[in-house]
Amino acid sequence: MPARRRLIDLPPCETNRLGDIADLVTSALSSRSRGGKLALAMKRKGYIPKLLELFQACERSEATEALHQLHGIMRGILHLGKSSLFEVMFSKECIMDVIGCLEYDPSLAQPKHHRQFVTKRDNLKKIVPIRDSKIQKKFHQMYQAQYIQANFLPNPPDFGENYPPNLASFIRRKKEEILRVLEKDEEFLSDVFVQLTNEATAEDERLELVNFLKELCAFSLMFHQKREKFLQRSTKLGILPTLETLIGMDDLQVRAAATDILSDLADFCPFMVQDFVMKEAQRSDLDTDLISVVIEQLICHSDPESGGAEQLMDVLCTLLDPGNLLRAAEAPQVFEFLNFFYTCCIPVLTAPLLANAAEDTCEIDDYQVAKLLALILKLLTFCVEWHKEHMRHYIISRDLLRRVPVLMHSKHTFLALSAFKFIRKIIGLRDEHYNCYMAQGNLLEPFLLAVLENGAVYHLLTSAVFELLEFIRLEDGKSLIGHLVEKFCQALGTIDYVQTFGLKPKYEKEKHQQEQQVNSVPRRGSSSTKETPRPAVAAPKRRLRVDCTEHEDQDNTVKRKRPRQR
Repeated sequence: MPARRRLIDLPPCETNRLGDIADLVTSALSSRSRGGKLALAMKRKGYIPKLLELFQACERSEATEALHQLHGIMRGILHLGKSSLFEVMFSKECIMDVIGCLEYDPSLAQPKHHRQFVTKRDNLKKIVPIRDSKIQKKFHQMYQAQYIQANFLPNPPDFGENYPPNLASFIRRKKEEILRVLEKDEEFLSDVFVQLTNEATAEDERLELVNFLKELCAFSLMFHQKREKFLQRSTKLGILPTLETLIGMDDLQVRAAATDILSDLADFCPFMVQDFVMKEAQRSDLDTDLISVVIEQLICHSDPESGGAEQLMDVLCTLLDPGNLLRAAEAPQVFEFLNFFYTCCIPVLTAPLLANAAEDTCEIDDYQVAKLLALILKLLTFCVEWHKEHMRHYIISRDLLRRVPVLMHSKHTFLALSAFKFIRKIIGLRDEHYNCYMAQGNLLEPFLLAVLENGAVYHLLTSAVFELLEFIRLEDGKSLIGHLVEKFCQALGTIDYVQTFGLKPKYEKEKHQQEQQVNSVPRRGSSSTKETPRPAVAAPKRRLRVDCTEHEDQDNTVKRKRPRQR
């Protein structure tokens, strides 16, 4: 047997020896082996409870200098990073006095009252329905360790190598132990969900419960091997209906925590959430559904800048992603779900847009309203890209594109850019249905006016419109090119502060080719019998404005002849 290591001699726990104890702990931090020996000696001799008894005496006698020394000693013991000491410090008998020592930071004019807050927090945590006393102990140890880590220990970069990584390992191990036991408890999660949705549950208790559930979900997702099993059990016991209820509540903190949980579930297991949403869409006996609740909260969110509205939009995008949908169900189910969304949900989503973008007017002074409209446009842009057929039918049937360009006149540049990105995404599809619709409705006029009104002030919006015109010149079909030349040839010719666009030469070239095709159609007949010729394919009935004939693109150095008019 190896010889027993000689333990470090510990000074007696007396007020006049606190300086020696502090020096001993500080010296042990510089050596891993010495730190291990010191931790072993403290554990075997029950040194931490003795220090805490001394703390109680010093606090009663208001010995400020001794309390400051005890603060440094307790911080040093924490930075030894030994699990054996953590088990003692975070025990029910010691934790409050440990926090009391840490309150007397000499850098503070007055100690902060952490114990009062922790006591109130512990009383709330008793509502979490954990029946196993051993798991209750681990549960409270985990929370106390997290509290001390968050409030009393510096950030890792500030403390360098002396930061106690074993405290994070201690917390992780407690979480894993808790999760392992709770997985086998058939009634635990059911009790949590019942308390969360019970109208009789007090607001502070509901908030504590939803925060517990949030943390439970978060650390279950950390352990990849346990993640799927935990999520399947949670889904079976009703976590998604519970979140649906919580997100629809008035309490902002409860709603935010429930949104965080749903966001994590959608990120880690989107198919599970989508399957639930699609099954809800097939049921007619429900008063509401998850996707409608999310849309309602997205629209009614009090502060779009807080991040909650953006988070809700990301959840919607995940649920509407067709790649996820196709893996979650069969094609008929997906089609039925999309029909449900475009029939029942998207009209609610676009209602604020239609209400605030009346034709030919855009008087949106409220910043929050402008942020909401920009967020809705971002989601609609996503739908245009991924639900082409459904979205095209909705846009044209509701004449939505006539409203969106109006937002280009908004004084909020971010809203004008969101409107532009929506139109740009539609034009990027190269869909002639959209192109004809926009040409007939003259829907590009607000974008061109925005450039002309700004003159040579070259900002982001101007650059975006120039890029759009260049895209139309290179990639677009005939509808938009002809429309732009016929309506805006002279106006575009006044832009001399950037390189102009070859829209008119391309339009004339295509028009000339059409005329040649019409003239080259062969007429069938004989010398004895005359046949009625087949009607030729008529060229588009377009007329250039007179002032367009004298203006040429600046890129075109060769003078073109005026096209022959039919």
